[in-house]
Amino acid sequence: MLALFMILLFCGCKKEDKVADGAALLGQGQYTEAQEKFQEAVDEGENLGEAYRGIGLCLWEQEDYEGAAVSFGAALDNGAEETATIYNLLGICEMKLGRAERAAYYFGNGRVFPDAEMELLKEMAFNEIAAYEEMGDYLTARDKLEEYVQKYPDDARAAKELDFLKTQAPGEPDTDADSGAQTSGE
Repeated sequence: MLALFMILLFCGCKKEDKVADGAALLGQGQYTEAQEKFQEAVDEGENLGEAYRGIGLCLWEQEDYEGAAVSFGAALDNGAEETATIYNLLGICEMKLGRAERAAYYFGNGRVFPDAEMELLKEMAFNEIAAYEEMGDYLTARDKLEEYVQKYPDDARAAKELDFLKTQAPGEPDTDADSGAQTSGE
């Protein structure tokens, strides 16, 4: 009886942790194999939030941004922890897919999570500005970029972008209070 127990113990007959296996493969850059492990976990209902997050990361690495966005959303819907990182990834997916309004939402709302390090917060703030530019909302982009430059004055790229945005959204025009017509600023 003891011999049978030992055989079962060392033959790998214990329950496999597909999410952990997928994570190990992901870390080795084996994205297709990792995705298969994460999908097996989903199919078995194992740690759904993390399994979907893993699928999202695999798809992200393979530049399947539509699939990655769907998987990250499923991760959040299935109990994965909301983090600045996942919101940043969702925002970048949305930008790559030409959905700037959704991207701005993720970049703006993702900065409230306590896990975010300063460099990620900075990246997300800049990405949010890019999303507003992509939407053609140069005034909001300019206002957010002015705040950004005040917070990160050493960012030369941002300062140059602010100069550009000032030409796209030069400011609020003066209006005549009675007629609503623009005045020449005499």
